[in-house]
Amino acid sequence: MPTRRTLLGLLAAAPFLAAARPALAALPAGGPNLDFLDRLPEANRISFVDDAKLLLGWTADAAAVAEKSPRRQGDIVDRGGTFKTVPGFAPPTDITSLAGRYRLLAPPFAAHNYYGLMFGLLDDEDKVGVVLIASRLCRLPVVLHEPIGLGSDAWTDVGLMTGFRPASLNAALTFAERARVEADRLGVPLVATGQSQAGGTAQLQIAYLAAADNKATVGFVTFNAACARASIRHVGGDPARVPGVNFAKDLDPLVGPHSNVSNEIGLQVYIHTDGTAGLKPRGSYFQAALHPREHFLDSFNGLSLGKLLADLRAA
Repeated sequence: MPTRRTLLGLLAAAPFLAAARPALAALPAGGPNLDFLDRLPEANRISFVDDAKLLLGWTADAAAVAEKSPRRQGDIVDRGGTFKTVPGFAPPTDITSLAGRYRLLAPPFAAHNYYGLMFGLLDDEDKVGVVLIASRLCRLPVVLHEPIGLGSDAWTDVGLMTGFRPASLNAALTFAERARVEADRLGVPLVATGQSQAGGTAQLQIAYLAAADNKATVGFVTFNAACARASIRHVGGDPARVPGVNFAKDLDPLVGPHSNVSNEIGLQVYIHTDGTAGLKPRGSYFQAALHPREHFLDSFNGLSLGKLLADLRAA
């Protein structure tokens, strides 16, 4: 389920988001450590990034129906797991293109308006090859069902951008610690994923774990992630060296490369309007302001992000 930001809201925010400086280009040399990508199961190295995007949307759906249809530890999630309906004004996330099979390794983690799921990627023998944690997306699509939750989301955004840590972010870090324990027990990498606010949260989770143990095999895969530089510095991380990849749309007007609150955490892979990817963004903020949907998670649909990333790393 993609996050929904209205065109009116984006245009109203334009004076605060218009860039006063060009976005920084990602620099592979001396940049973040991406060893966690090479530790992914070989058969899933290309597809995992795209699976993470689908499971992220599925996590938002699972959170939306949690009261009526709660997820349980041990549940299997595969391409047949698309929800039939979800509350709110966004459709269910279609996961029929999910390449891998996943098991929920723990019950849903729900505390202080935070909701996260812990997935294990299964091989043919049902052994876990990587632990993936996903945080619920912004609750604007379900505002009529969870108005207080949307207020908490806004407070979480403030925390990410300022370094203040509300209870929701403390809960997210507690969940990340539990996932790290499970990944260590299994001897596999831990990856966090998210988009927009959930993307900034995922980056903070990994920065927190990496600051505690710089040898940990952890990393993030995020999409149009929110600005979390202050929070990452607050936990002792260097924003440019947090292990992970953020896929950023050139024309995302909210947190894209031409915004004053652009992400710039880890390796930035910029997705161009022609469906190609690069390490330098194209376009301008004024072009981005006309494309508010480029912020949404579903704007990445139809792209093979894993292949784009692999091609960039091989170049």
